[in-house]
Amino acid sequence: MSKNEHMHSQTAAIVGCDRETIGVPSLVQGAYGRRGNLELVACDGQEGLWVFWFNADLESDPLETPEVPPGSWSSGLRFAPGTRFVAAQILQSALGPDHLEVLALADHGELQSWYWSPGPGFRLRAEPAARGVTAFRAVHSDGVLSVSAMQRGGLIAHVRSDGSGYPERTWTTVQGGPGLDEPGPTVDVADARETGATGLREVRSSRDGGTIEATWRDAQGRIRHLGIPSP
Repeated sequence: MSKNEHMHSQTAAIVGCDRETIGVPSLVQGAYGRRGNLELVACDGQEGLWVFWFNADLESDPLETPEVPPGSWSSGLRFAPGTRFVAAQILQSALGPDHLEVLALADHGELQSWYWSPGPGFRLRAEPAARGVTAFRAVHSDGVLSVSAMQRGGLIAHVRSDGSGYPERTWTTVQGGPGLDEPGPTVDVADARETGATGLREVRSSRDGGTIEATWRDAQGRIRHLGIPSP
């Protein structure tokens, strides 16, 4: 059985098994790799952020990353030291081209805007997306980032950046934005129903002809990932 087939079994992988992370992890299918690798970001338990990537290539594809074979998760890259974060979201950008966007909520309420490009890696932008934030959600479309941010006191602010001056971003207040609640899961994952498991989320990818990528935390607080063939 190949590792890619294994990921479509009922055995969930552990992501970053020796990394202390907190909060709900965020996953997106990226543009890198021959078949679109998966990118996952999570907050470190003390300070900084972790990013992990899943090699979605097939074993029959030319091997480009021996340290992360097809069907495997990387051991993780830590960035943004010195700040404690409570939530983060990763998105694939159309700009750069194909840079990654990360919005990360610091424990003091600043919603930081980061981007990743080959070579330099992750870079913090000078202008945060918002301040005084307690929760947020972002969506990306053709280089435009739209963010809804819950403010202290309960008000919801909506901001948008159209990518002018990229890689820097400026943020404009707008009327309306994405809902703060993530769409509920459409799949029933037995392992995610165990006592103490939390935070089941899913995204859809093109992997293996269409896959539901489910993530959650198990009873020990570890990040779990399971690829389920789309119906």
